Amino acid sequence: MPVVLRDRYELVREIASGAMGEVHEAIDRTNGQRVAVKMLRPELAAEAALRRRFRRESSILRSIEHPGIVRILDAGEDDDERAFTVMELLEGETLESRLQRDGAMSIETAAPMLLGVASALEEIHGRGVVHGDLKPANVFLTPSAPFAKLVDFGLSKVEGLDRLTRTGELAGTPVYMAPELFTGEGGREPDARLDLYALGVLAYQTLSNALPFDTRKHPGQLMFDVAMGKVVPLATRVPTLPEDVVAAIAHAMSPRREQRPPNASALVREWRDAFDRSR
Repeated sequence: MPVVLRDRYELVREIASGAMGEVHEAIDRTNGQRVAVKMLRPELAAEAALRRRFRRESSILRSIEHPGIVRILDAGEDDDERAFTVMELLEGETLESRLQRDGAMSIETAAPMLLGVASALEEIHGRGVVHGDLKPANVFLTPSAPFAKLVDFGLSKVEGLDRLTRTGELAGTPVYMAPELFTGEGGREPDARLDLYALGVLAYQTLSNALPFDTRKHPGQLMFDVAMGKVVPLATRVPTLPEDVVAAIAHAMSPRREQRPPNASALVREWRDAFDRSR
C-alpha cells in the first residue's frame, strides 16, 4: 500500500536524504501534479526546535514568488505529527553534485547561475529575510533559465522575528559562515551581508572546485582562518580568471562586513559588470 499524506499526497520514491530529513517524489491526488515532499525524519519529529525550523521554511517561502526560489505549495503534519513541506518538483541536480562530478565551471557557465542566485538573495533580502545557509548543496541547478533555484531556508532569519544564532551556538556550515559570526563583530545579530559573504565563497568554489580555506585543519584553526580572512587567493587557484572577476568575488568575501557590497543589489551590479567585461 502506498503512503498517502493527509489523503492527498501519494509518496512515489525517495529522491534525497540527509541528516535531518528526506525528500520524496509524490503525486498530488487532487490534480495529478508531481511534487516534492520534504519530511522530517521520524526520530526527530518530537524535537520542537526542528519542527519550528520546518514551519519557518514553509511560512517564509509561501510569501515569496521568484523564479530563483523554490516554490512551496503546501505544508502540514501527518497522523504521527511528522512535519512535511510540499514543494515544486525540481528537475536537475544540486551545485554540489555538479562540482563533484564535473569539477570547476567556466565563467560562461557559472555567470548566469551565480547572478541568478544573487538575484534570489536580492528578492529575499528586500523582504527582510536572510538565508543563513548558502552553500552548493542548497543551490539547485535547472536545465533552463533561471538556471538555479535557492532551496533550504530552514536556518533563515526573518528580520525582527528571530535570530539565526543564539549565545554559544552557531548554526550553518562553517566554511561558508561570515567572519562576524565567529568574532561577534558588531553584535551577533546577523544581517544580509552574511549571505553575500557565503555567495562569495560559493562563487570561488564554483570557479575553482576548491574552497578558500584549508579544511584539513583543526576546526578551531579553520574558524580562526575564516575570522582573519586568511584565504588562498582565487588567482592562485585559477590564474586564467580575469582580474575583475577575482576582485568582485574577493569584495563579497571581505572579512569585515562593512567592506562588502552594502546589499545584494549592489553585488548584482558589480558582478554583472565584471562578468560582462570577462567576455
